[in-house]
Amino acid sequence: MNQDNAKVVHLPLRESTILEEFRKTRPVYEKLLHAVRRLLIEEIRENGIYINAFEGRVKTEESLAGKLERKMGKYVSLLDLTDIMGVRIIAFYSDEVDKIAALVGRIFEIDWDNSIDKRKMLDIDRFGYSSLHYICRIPKELYFDPEYPQLNEIRFEVQMRTALQHVWSVLNHDTGYKSGLEIPKEYLRNLNRLAGMLELADEQFSRIRKEITDYRR
Repeated sequence: MNQDNAKVVHLPLRESTILEEFRKTRPVYEKLLHAVRRLLIEEIRENGIYINAFEGRVKTEESLAGKLERKMGKYVSLLDLTDIMGVRIIAFYSDEVDKIAALVGRIFEIDWDNSIDKRKMLDIDRFGYSSLHYICRIPKELYFDPEYPQLNEIRFEVQMRTALQHVWSVLNHDTGYKSGLEIPKEYLRNLNRLAGMLELADEQFSRIRKEITDYRR
């Protein structure tokens, strides 16, 4: 028995049923990932937006089992989970994040109730920022595969952020969460100062690019 299956033993019936459903339908999620990647990359290129990176993944069985264990009783069926398949688009400039978000909103059905702009959720006395998260579905008129008709029912997550926001997120996660220890206040203060520097740099890069573009015109 592999490590993923070992976790199933400790899950209640409902969560075990969801995990078993995921095992059976994982190819659908892989197909969904492939379709979303192709649709988004084509749309981004057609609109002349140059991105830093495009990432995508389907949760591993172990990761899903861990989430079901942490949030036991929250989900009734597999379709209740909105982040089993997710993609992340990393742009160079903050204004391009908004342009990409507009593209995503135009081609996909957006679940606005569960979508979050974490950039607007920061306390005014703290530095730092995070991604723009959209929960989406592919409309049938945009893409439909008769072999996988359930594909259009699945919600997935699209994260959009700048390269510097991504750097901050990775560094903050690595220093703040992976250790499993409480971080002393002086270290958190230094992290917040660094976040402020990155945030200022992010804004200035976008501003300078706009000014140069205006000057050339």
